[in-house]
Amino acid sequence: MSRQHSPHEVSPSEAPFPPVPEKPLIDIPEGEQWRLIKQTGILDAANRRGKETSVQEQVSLWDEIFNAVLLIIPLSSLLLLMEMYGNPYANA
Repeated sequence: MSRQHSPHEVSPSEAPFPPVPEKPLIDIPEGEQWRLIKQTGILDAANRRGKETSVQEQVSLWDEIFNAVLLIIPLSSLLLLMEMYGNPYANA
């Protein structure tokens, strides 16, 4: 069944895009931007947070193997059950 489109409906691919402003709403010189970044300390906080996450993400090989086994055993058991009982008419 095909749906009839009314003449005023527009498909998403044909919809017009909203106008994009050509210049930023607030024009701040680059020097002022850097002063604000340094004054707020947001760049230092981002650097500290990046270092903390890189230290926390170091996981030993045995932890990785354990995490993999925790996923492999239940998922492979589920796959086996689906193969055994999934479609009773597959072998008929």
